[in-house]
Amino acid sequence: MTDFAMGRRAGLAGLGMAGALVGSAAAQTAAGGVMEKIIREKQFKIGFIPSPPSVVKDPASGQLKGFVIDGVKFICQAINVEPVFVETTWANFTSGLNSGQFDLSVAGTFATILRASAVQFTRPIWYLGYSAVAKRGDTRFSKPADLNREGIRIALVQGGASVEYAKENWPKAQHILLATGNLTAPFVEVAAGRADVGVEDAWQARRFAAAQPAVVDLFGSAPYNVLPINWAIKRGNQDLVEFMNIAIDFLLTTGRWEKMAEPYGATGRFWAKPALVPFGPEA
Repeated sequence: MTDFAMGRRAGLAGLGMAGALVGSAAAQTAAGGVMEKIIREKQFKIGFIPSPPSVVKDPASGQLKGFVIDGVKFICQAINVEPVFVETTWANFTSGLNSGQFDLSVAGTFATILRASAVQFTRPIWYLGYSAVAKRGDTRFSKPADLNREGIRIALVQGGASVEYAKENWPKAQHILLATGNLTAPFVEVAAGRADVGVEDAWQARRFAAAQPAVVDLFGSAPYNVLPINWAIKRGNQDLVEFMNIAIDFLLTTGRWEKMAEPYGATGRFWAKPALVPFGPEA
């Protein structure tokens, strides 16, 4: 067989494969997906949990603001759909996704192995660690391992990643699980004398301790259990995962999101900024 004939056969095979891929894509489009539904109905149902400064809910009007809300609105405006915000909790956001109450959860969710078995995550958006607060003058806790003692009462938000960490690392302590979406609730328990230690993310601990002189931030200078923060989507909705990954990359790499965050002050979060190098030979 000549080189031309072989090339022609390979070309036809390639066309056949391309045709099969196009046919497969067309079949998927015909079957529909969650993104197609969002665009067709012009509504994007989004679950949220109040968590300043990313999501701030006005207690009187219910109005939402924050750099996460601003980012979501930018994404929705780009595809000409209306964001419909649905409040949820750390204990219920997974069931909310799976039952169709909302298509996307923009709660700042720590991605863990256990949670990944129940939902799909977008790419990491930010990174954040944990800290804890105790009563000022309580000298029992110089490192996280000191919390693993009999008789120590640790307040935790039910459904949060802190609960998994506490079960694994502080099994001797008493775990007080709080059914709330308020991330400062564990610290309130400490201030009220109902817990010895309150555990949540390092940013919440820092803010609470700064406003409440009766407590101290234990590990703010060296947060532990640093995890990626992701948004969550119902398993199987891969088209939405891919869309959100592109939208998140666009907001971060263009600097738009950082600009949106400026009015809200320091966020306490970090992101993996690309280290760019020239592509190809240098000019």
